[in-house]
Amino acid sequence: MKGTKILCIVFILLSGVIFSCKKDDFTPPAVQTLSVTALSSTSFEVVGNIGKTGSEETLEYGFVYNSTQEVGENKGIKVSLGKDAKEGEFRKQIRVDSALSSNYYNTIWVRSYLRDAKGTVFGAMLNINLPSPSMGDITPKMAMSGDIIKIVGTFFDATINNTVVTIGNVRAKTVSVSSTEISAEVPSGIQASHGNSVNVSIKIGSTPAGNSSLQILANYKDFSPKSGPVGSELKFTGDNLPDYYGSSNIQVEMGNQLINPTYYYSTINVPFTVKESSDLAITINGKKKVLGTFTVTPPVISELSPESVYPGQAILIRGNNFPTMSDGSEGRPLVKLGTGSYTDVSFSDRNTYHYTIPGNISEGDHSLYLKVGPHEVQAPRKLKIMGYSATSFAPKSGSSLQLINITGNFISGTWYTVYFGSIEAGGTATSATNLQVTVPYGMPEGNVKISIEFPNKRVTVPGDFEIVGPSFTSFNPTSAVPGTVLTIKGSGFVQNYDTVVKFGSIAVSPNSVSSNTILVTVPSNVSPGAMKLTVVTAGQSVTHKDNFTLLDK
Repeated sequence: MKGTKILCIVFILLSGVIFSCKKDDFTPPAVQTLSVTALSSTSFEVVGNIGKTGSEETLEYGFVYNSTQEVGENKGIKVSLGKDAKEGEFRKQIRVDSALSSNYYNTIWVRSYLRDAKGTVFGAMLNINLPSPSMGDITPKMAMSGDIIKIVGTFFDATINNTVVTIGNVRAKTVSVSSTEISAEVPSGIQASHGNSVNVSIKIGSTPAGNSSLQILANYKDFSPKSGPVGSELKFTGDNLPDYYGSSNIQVEMGNQLINPTYYYSTINVPFTVKESSDLAITINGKKKVLGTFTVTPPVISELSPESVYPGQAILIRGNNFPTMSDGSEGRPLVKLGTGSYTDVSFSDRNTYHYTIPGNISEGDHSLYLKVGPHEVQAPRKLKIMGYSATSFAPKSGSSLQLINITGNFISGTWYTVYFGSIEAGGTATSATNLQVTVPYGMPEGNVKISIEFPNKRVTVPGDFEIVGPSFTSFNPTSAVPGTVLTIKGSGFVQNYDTVVKFGSIAVSPNSVSSNTILVTVPSNVSPGAMKLTVVTAGQSVTHKDNFTLLDK
């Protein structure tokens, strides 16, 4: 028992020695951060060193980095290299995590680490400033939606996936990327008109690469309608169309002829000189683009109103596909009758023209032709041209300002020049068969011919018209003192038309005038004695054969 007890004591003492030796064998790991090198604006390489792995099993080693100096346990972004740690240098190329984009200022703080069962040890913390990408020239400097532009610069390890090109606040499609050049497609939807400059910016990941500008050009894509009469308004659609007139680097052509666009370049009118089918093309900065083909629709005449007319009379030509505008160019709306010459026609209303029959057209049935743009069409029915005539007049005689009715063929409501001999007068046709005219003022007595000036000829009415003067048959009293009212009888007196009574050479305005009676007051400014009385009415004079005697008071 005593021996056993001694053995136990020896075992206990040996165990203490053994355990004490194990505790003294623990060796902590040693790790260093040797260097950090920038590779691009979004990547860097860091080199660490494991001086010793320590006595405990390595659970993990690698690097941890951040955009602030808070780099450590649970602080920053860890890049693990696994647990197979060996003494000596280790390195890693790291792309900056997008999680740092909200507070990323191009400075990266990094340190190495090694973790075992006892905990984590860190190397020294180093920092590096990552270089910023930068953009240079843009080629071309003017472009439209759909064009590919190239941007040179320093872009390091940019890829299509991490490169964002923005043009005029609209994200563009990135076509290709290298460390020195980025290609992008100009997008649709940019809110700018032709000729304006828009901003171009690039981001590589979360890092801005700079800004520049691009002059945006209009991209005409289509037009409508594709068919219609000449003069039709065509509306353009597309991107970044101009909002002003006078863009010298834009040309609009239809069938190889230049066209002046409307004020805002959003519409044009089809010229009268186009062919039946014409390509519509836009040229911007020397680059020509055909948008499509426009087909001119021929006009159709459906009605002539009226269908029977006189020379000089106006008619309405109605139909379809008539242009609503005209100008002085070749191809403008023109009309001709039969084998005559084409003359201008005026726009009256939608699909309606107003046309005046030539005054020298002959009587008979004539075909009517309308020529507009590249087309010439014929009316479905012929137009009947009637002849003017003047066959009789009544009454057969009368004095100046007598109303005369002439029978014949006229245009109702039209004013005609009428001649009494060589003296010109004028009258209005009260109907298609009657013309009223008054005998001219001051016509001398005698027979004259009556003739009418029509648009294409002068027609003399058969028979002679007798111009008769006024008659002066009596006056009463035959003698009187000044202030006495004298009554004059006769015929052909014209009421209120410069009718006067002359006492010798003194003219006196009458108190009243009717066709056969004049009342006049004997004047006081005439010397007493015998004198002749003369009536002057409508330019004609008649003197009584007997004398009137003015008495003293």
